[in-house]
Amino acid sequence: EKMGVDVMRWMYASQNVEHNLLFGYEHADGVRKKLIQLWNSYSFFATYAAVDGFSPENRSCNKNDWTVLDKWIISKMHVMIGDAQKAYESFRVDKFMKTFDTFLDDLSNWYIRRNRRRFWKTEDDSDKLAAYHTLYEVLFTTIRVLAPSLPFVTENIYQNLVRNSVGNVPESIHLCDFPNVDKAKIDDTLMDQVDAMRKIVELARSARNKANLKIRQPLAKLIYFVDNDNIHTFIKENKKVILEELNVKQMERTTSAMDLIKYNVKPNLPILGQKYGQRLNDIRNSISTMDVNELVSSLQSQKSVELTIEDETLILEKDAFIVEMKSADGYTSEMDGGVIVALTTELNEELLREGMVRDLIRHVQIMRKNANFAVEDRIIIHGLLDGPVGNAVKEFEEFFCNETLAVELTGSKEKGEYESTLNIQGQELTISIERKNT
Repeated sequence: EKMGVDVMRWMYASQNVEHNLLFGYEHADGVRKKLIQLWNSYSFFATYAAVDGFSPENRSCNKNDWTVLDKWIISKMHVMIGDAQKAYESFRVDKFMKTFDTFLDDLSNWYIRRNRRRFWKTEDDSDKLAAYHTLYEVLFTTIRVLAPSLPFVTENIYQNLVRNSVGNVPESIHLCDFPNVDKAKIDDTLMDQVDAMRKIVELARSARNKANLKIRQPLAKLIYFVDNDNIHTFIKENKKVILEELNVKQMERTTSAMDLIKYNVKPNLPILGQKYGQRLNDIRNSISTMDVNELVSSLQSQKSVELTIEDETLILEKDAFIVEMKSADGYTSEMDGGVIVALTTELNEELLREGMVRDLIRHVQIMRKNANFAVEDRIIIHGLLDGPVGNAVKEFEEFFCNETLAVELTGSKEKGEYESTLNIQGQELTISIERKNT
């Protein structure tokens, strides 16, 4: 019931009521999903903190142990605080809620997802501690910023997140001070760099989809083009993140965008005909003699192209052209602004075998969830892993066991606690899982 009230408050706060007030189950359901996304971010922290017995009071964190993504999300958080302060002071909460939607996506779909292994790894080291402290600080700050708009959900999270783990704190979140912006923690350069890295990832995912290559299928190489050398240096230093995110073995930069994509440029006849009338044929002939790559480069940098016809200079804007892009042979490509990415599409036998293993890992993780196993439970896997899938598992056995938390593969038909029949790239097999401690 209280979540329902906060759903309605979020809907109201998200809209400028002077122009648009939305009603109905469809809009409420969209907001409910956002609230669940916020709750799941908190639940992720709470689950692993309970396993490791973490409390922000127990052990201090050395800021030198912060990773690039720790510093990035803290920087984004302080920008969000500043936006919230301005919005509340001007009574334009709708503007802040739109900003918060973006921040929530940064937090849940990038920071938490990219840092999962730091939380569930067995080593209780300084890196894991830094991850806990960072996520706690972000969550505690976020619910204080949201409290005026979402009083019930934020209060519920506060009682569990803060009151149950930290002593000598206010009884309610609504008695806490509103967060202050620390400009020293806002790093515009870092945010630009990480955003550029995310753009490469997003473009590469789109390129995969275009070629119908699922993310579980490893690919040999990613090639990218960026103009900014500082962005390139950052990407090179953090290439491991991109390779893991995209399931690619290698990546490299190219200085020529034309290595990755091919263009077909045609005049936009309705636009040109309306503006130039009888001169249309001369313009078409002039365009046909131009170098396609130079024409596209001019459109991207200058937003226009100069043509000289009978000693008269014409300036044609972007809407005077129809630019079609296709991937170079052997690649699937995408571009946005000055960033271009291309993925190789050829698959060798080793890549295909690893793809099978990753597909099997996904199925086992679903089985763990359906069996209500705890996130830290080590498991035994029963079942005959033979044929192509069996050969693939043997080749990547250490990786398979690490990802599924499996401590033993018995190869027997013994039934464990949960059994399922799977289809892995056309091969059917039946396996069962059980917890090691049962």
